[in-house]
Amino acid sequence: RARARPRQQAKRCGPAPIGPTTATAGVAQVRLRFSMNMAFKRAMITFLFSLLSSAAGFRLPLGSAAATVSTRAGVSSVSMQAPSSTLEESDIQTLLSGKEYAMDISSITEGSERETYIGQGSGVNKGTGIGKLAAGLQKLVGKFLSWKNLPVYNELWDIIEDDCLGLVKARVPELRPAPTWFSEEAAPHSFASADGMCTGEVAAYKGGRVDWVTTCKFFSKSLGFGNMRIDGWSTRETRAPHMAVHLCIVFNVLFIYVSLPPRANLLLDDEYNDYVYGEPKAGADGKSLNDLYVQCVKDKAFKRYMSKSHVVNAFMVSPTTLLYTIPFNKKNFAKVRDLSIAHVKVWLDMLAEEDGVFLKNIDDKRVQGELLQLDVRTRQFCGRDPDTKNVANILGLETTDKLVRTLWGDPTDPVWSTR
Repeated sequence: RARARPRQQAKRCGPAPIGPTTATAGVAQVRLRFSMNMAFKRAMITFLFSLLSSAAGFRLPLGSAAATVSTRAGVSSVSMQAPSSTLEESDIQTLLSGKEYAMDISSITEGSERETYIGQGSGVNKGTGIGKLAAGLQKLVGKFLSWKNLPVYNELWDIIEDDCLGLVKARVPELRPAPTWFSEEAAPHSFASADGMCTGEVAAYKGGRVDWVTTCKFFSKSLGFGNMRIDGWSTRETRAPHMAVHLCIVFNVLFIYVSLPPRANLLLDDEYNDYVYGEPKAGADGKSLNDLYVQCVKDKAFKRYMSKSHVVNAFMVSPTTLLYTIPFNKKNFAKVRDLSIAHVKVWLDMLAEEDGVFLKNIDDKRVQGELLQLDVRTRQFCGRDPDTKNVANILGLETTDKLVRTLWGDPTDPVWSTR
């Protein structure tokens, strides 16, 4: 019976050991059988988990965290379980524990709101733009500008809503409406100033590799200017850049900020810089983002806007950021529309990539931590932007705070709800 055991084990675990059965060979055999059993169990667990995930019809994105939080009145707590390959809740809390990751609109540099294009030209600040005029004359000029610019504002909104957001919806079928910081209803939310002279709307969506995308607009009937934007934030499933298209009409001038903010230190990562900003892209009709930038530099109608705010300039981290003022006419409007659409197309193409620079070491815990911190700091521009003060002057602090938080991120995601 003793001699028969090795042959029986051989049938189960592989070929019998050669030569006499020694104590050492017996120990090795036990280790082999144990490791194969554990490998089989792990394979079965992995198979069952994937089967259950498919049946449930969902996939948790990299970077979602295990937590149950809610700081919004009337919003139920949401439990989010982090995938085992990404950051745990304790990791996220540690990585974001520094004061530099706090989200507070009061951190805007004193007086910087007067240095922005809107702050200088719209009249929202007393003594600037039409704010220099006497009350009666200011009201008259504001009424004329409102009549003149409202149609332009509506056409610009078509670029944001129909062209840009339309592309995202078409390319990301998982995209779904999401709640805002105003309401737990997953639908656009309308807001207005206390006097009703400024009205606007904000909406949020998420799904697939789009961690959060928002559209926002408002128009001041008393000052005759309008502002709108679409911001797309990528998940940590990829290192693809984020996307921003901001458009504004002040007087007879278009003000634009169009950019794909990087998610890498470009001083240290030439591969990322060259690939994102220097290589030809199908979404830009075979041009690179740098080609589009040079195209604007050479266009005499495009006047580069130079902010006096060190905070604003610090956030202009993309080498191909388009920050320009352009006289409004049909020809220039078409240029702005083409630039906006091209950037969104390039962004969506990058999001869809399954290998290459964006996926390199993406599951590494260190890379995930760096992306988390960089994403939070990048999104802080929504709050630290000096124009946020100008918005607060129009809409009030409470509405502005909820508006900025909606632009930051999902109120049911602990990464953003705990900031």
